Amino acid sequence: MPLSKEYAKQLYNIAESQDGYFTAKQALASGYSDRMQTYHVQNGDWIRESRGIFRLASYPPVPEPELMVWYLWSCNRAGEPQSIYSHDTALQIYSLSSWNSQKLHMTVPPGFRRMVVPDVLCLHRKHLAKREIAIRYGVRVTKPLRTIVDLLVDGHAPTKYIKEALEEALDQNLILPGEIADANLTEEERKLFDKLRSAA
Repeated sequence: MPLSKEYAKQLYNIAESQDGYFTAKQALASGYSDRMQTYHVQNGDWIRESRGIFRLASYPPVPEPELMVWYLWSCNRAGEPQSIYSHDTALQIYSLSSWNSQKLHMTVPPGFRRMVVPDVLCLHRKHLAKREIAIRYGVRVTKPLRTIVDLLVDGHAPTKYIKEALEEALDQNLILPGEIADANLTEEERKLFDKLRSAA
């Protein structure tokens, strides 16, 4: 197989697992030099979505495309995404409540650093346990219980919408009684959640 086809196959396999998106580092690892990357953008084969993030022009459109773009933006030097969609954005991903936010909310590790954080993003710094995280649209997102607790603690979303989200999550079995009992919550978080649950 010619090298160009081998490069294209490697890159497509990566992009396919990421809704058609890929990073400049992933393209480089697949055999595309910086010069070749510029050529493919100018030729219309790739679409530059953000600095160092591209999409295959031929890849079919996907729902919620911005989620993957900013998820890849959060990659560390090893190419591993550091963000977990949370708070308001997690509610929207699960379609819980009618609350809406203009920003994309992400939880990142406390040591996460970027020179510039785009205005569209709102970063929350915290360590999360694996059992508090799910996968939706190919990206990591906090599970509904953690999402609701984080919103309660953060305090910026009106309580009526958080209550609405809890009621819908319970109705849809997105939060199960056993999960509540075993949840990794602080004493303050537990009190806030129990109070909301009593009102729901």
